Amino acid sequence: MRKTDSSGWTTLPAEGRKGNAPAFPLEKWRDQEKFKPSEERDEALAKALDARELTVWREIWKTPQAVAWDGLGWRHDVGMYVRVLVAGERGNLKAAGEARQWSDRLGLSQTALLRNRWRISTDELGEKREEKKQNNSRARRESARDRMHVVRNGSGK
Repeated sequence: MRKTDSSGWTTLPAEGRKGNAPAFPLEKWRDQEKFKPSEERDEALAKALDARELTVWREIWKTPQAVAWDGLGWRHDVGMYVRVLVAGERGNLKAAGEARQWSDRLGLSQTALLRNRWRISTDELGEKREEKKQNNSRARRESARDRMHVVRNGSGK
């Protein structure tokens, strides 16, 4: 996380958080007391939920916001977001609504970034590369009109 400026804004790197995701802080679905599999199908569901949570967890820790979460120690909060997001993906509407609220708290929307006073840095080097590429392509695509020259007195000289 980059230093907060004098107006209280924190700039997060556009390239996101580097390194591996921290360990997932919540217990596995199949280990929870309230989720005691009674059938083999339930055990398969628990394994699928655990796998999906880990996939989402690893991906979300690559975002620019993850740099801020790491600095603030919000691992458990992010874990709760991932848990309700995965439950919402499976059709649990209450969990889906809760996931939206968590995403706002964690700065995952434009409005939430503003509320947290976080901004994502621009990739200045990438922008310069793109600008140079566009300028080169413009130079190569001169129109016929641009290539025409004024000829005086019909002499061509």
